[in-house]
Parts: sequence; C-alpha cells; structure tokens
Amino acid sequence: MKLLMNTSPFRLEQGYELGFGPSVFDTMAEVILAFREPWQDILFSYTNWDREFDPLRENLIEDSVHCFHADMIYDPNQTICLRVKEILLHHYAPGSDLRANEALMDQMLARFREVPLDELDDELLRKIGTAVHEMNSFYTLEDRDEATQTFVKNRLVETTSSTWLYPFERPVNLKNQLWYRANTKEEILQSFELTSWMFACVIVNRNARVEDYCYLLDYTEEHGDEHDGMVLYMSAKWPELFKDDVLPKLQILLGDKLEIIK
Repeated sequence: MKLLMNTSPFRLEQGYELGFGPSVFDTMAEVILAFREPWQDILFSYTNWDREFDPLRENLIEDSVHCFHADMIYDPNQTICLRVKEILLHHYAPGSDLRANEALMDQMLARFREVPLDELDDELLRKIGTAVHEMNSFYTLEDRDEATQTFVKNRLVETTSSTWLYPFERPVNLKNQLWYRANTKEEILQSFELTSWMFACVIVNRNARVEDYCYLLDYTEEHGDEHDGMVLYMSAKWPELFKDDVLPKLQILLGDKLEIIK
C-alpha cells in the first residue's frame, strides 16, 4: 500500500490489500476520522444525476434488455418482471385486460426469453430496455428507498449545483450534489451501507461552505498498468498540516502496510 506525497492531490493506493466492499468499511471509516478535528464536520456527497442527459443512456438501455432477457436482473419483488409482462401484453395483444391475462403474460415472458434477441422487434426491445433501466437504476435520491432518503435528508447541510470541487471535468448529466453530515463512525458506516462505499466527502470547519474545505477525499477504483485497485485521493488546503497532523494517524492506523513515497 503506497501513499504518494509527490502528487497533487495525494494518493493512497490501496489496491485490494484492505479488501473490497464491506470488508473495508471499518478501516475506511477510521481513515476518514483521522482527518477530522472536534470543531469540524465531515460532509459526504450524494450526487443527483439527470437521467435524460446521461451520455451512457443508450448503452445502458441496451445492456438492460440483454440482462433481462438472460434473467440476470436482481428483482426480488418481481416488480420489473411485471412491468415487462405488461409491455409484452400491450405489444402482442393491445387492449387486453392485465388482470384477466396473467397466465398469458407468463407465457409471453417465457417465450420472450426463449427467442434470440436478434429475432425480436427493435421497438419492443427498446421499450423493455428503457423500462428495466429506469426501474433498476438510481439517478436521484428520490429513486432510493425510504431509509436512504431519510438518512440523507435528516443530515443535509448544503446543496450545490454550480460548485465543482474535483480536478476532472464536471459531468454533463450532473444535477446537483447533496452534502450531508456524518461525524461519527456509526454514521459513516451507515452512509457506506445506504449510499455508496466509493465515497466523496469534505472535512470543513463547522458552518463553512463545502468549497472552503480543509480536506477533500475521493475514494474510487482504478485499473491501469501502474496501479490496479482502490485509490483514495486526498486534496489538502494546507499540505503541511496534513503531513504534521493527519499522516502520523494514518501511519498508526495502517501500520507496516503503508509505504510513504515523498
């Protein structure tokens, strides 16, 4: 595990040494807390996206119909399956009563999955792909379950639409970012579980705006020739303060696993 101090922002290249998914939750919560002082807040970002401007929308619709056709869509309550049955019934038997044709819809779905995709009507496939994609994707907080919405809304501190903190170009389909407070380890773990463990957060002095952050942390996965796995990007308003205050905590937390490159 390498901490690159000779880049801006700093990079903590973890690979998969700490694990992946839930196995890293506890350690990453401790890493985030190493940046915070008692008078500061940790504000996590929840991004709302514009579905219509998604540059990958067409590809995702196509992928969705392929996955549904192969019965690879997670649908524990069968709500997506029911919607596709309705589309099939309206396509092959327009005007039919849904409630009176449940057995017919089951047969249509079974037949749909038996027939190769390239033999099916393109308009039908697009309708199914669009429906599956919209029901199986999260673009805004309102698409999430009630527990997630409540968690974020009860901790909401600031909403930004024009502010962009990251070194890469602002995505065209970004609506806004919701910044919510999670200062304790328990709240951070809840955030990982309810929203995403590939997170972005800022550490700010209490009541400061997000753009006036002391630290910006961005946790992501990268694949390349020089590095493969998880990376934590760390932007510091005062790099020397990071070296004096935060780095010693990270060295204690990560121990011998950590190699520092200056």
